[in-house]
Amino acid sequence: MSGPSPTKGTGLSEDLTSHRQTITEVLAAIDAGEIAAVGRHLCDDVTVLFGNFDPLIGSAAFVQLFGQFTSSLQSVRHEIHHVWPTANDVDILVATMTAHYIRTDGRAVSLPCCNVFRMSGARIAEYRVYMDIGPALAAQ
Repeated sequence: MSGPSPTKGTGLSEDLTSHRQTITEVLAAIDAGEIAAVGRHLCDDVTVLFGNFDPLIGSAAFVQLFGQFTSSLQSVRHEIHHVWPTANDVDILVATMTAHYIRTDGRAVSLPCCNVFRMSGARIAEYRVYMDIGPALAAQ
């Protein structure tokens, strides 16, 4: 027996569309170097996990980390391939992408990346980044 799709014609589809838009806006703000704009999309107590670094708590810590990270590169661009909700919770989304970096020595580095976002209302409550950032930050 099948019921209505959780992503078509219901409030859930509106949530999913809104969540995808938030994720797209956050990544675009990072790419544009508008790190303060990222903070507006985060819960005040957001948990950020980036690779094997220690977790960060709070939007101010996130803004500080990404400000330092992006200042060590000439540019960042996220090429989003897919954003999917998890099967059991439309507030958890998985984004697959390629992160394109231009290092300060001018070398281009493109890396596969998978991010997991847990939403709380219209904001990101948990932001997990799964990638090996090493090649982008290697000694130049």
